[in-house]
Amino acid sequence: MTTASTTVSTTGRRVFTGALTFLLTFLVGATAAVADTPLSDDWPVKESRSTLDILLLFGGGTIGLFVLISLFAVLTARTNYVPPAPSQDLATTAGSDAATH
Repeated sequence: MTTASTTVSTTGRRVFTGALTFLLTFLVGATAAVADTPLSDDWPVKESRSTLDILLLFGGGTIGLFVLISLFAVLTARTNYVPPAPSQDLATTAGSDAATH
């Protein structure tokens, strides 16, 4: 097998895998949507959501997430304590003479 045929082979597999993944995801999503719809008219009609409900659901969640991430960023981006540089003077006290051995 040559390098060119190996490249074509792996490219074909990648394209096929991507197309198959898209198709399976589409079918599973469509199946879930069909399962949610009633098969007959005997089921009670579901109350539709108002515009305010939809705005609160999507907009409120988005704004809440934005506030949460911003709060986390503010709390973690604080300046840390940096102690002052040590002084060159030695402080001596009575009885702090060097020990002799």
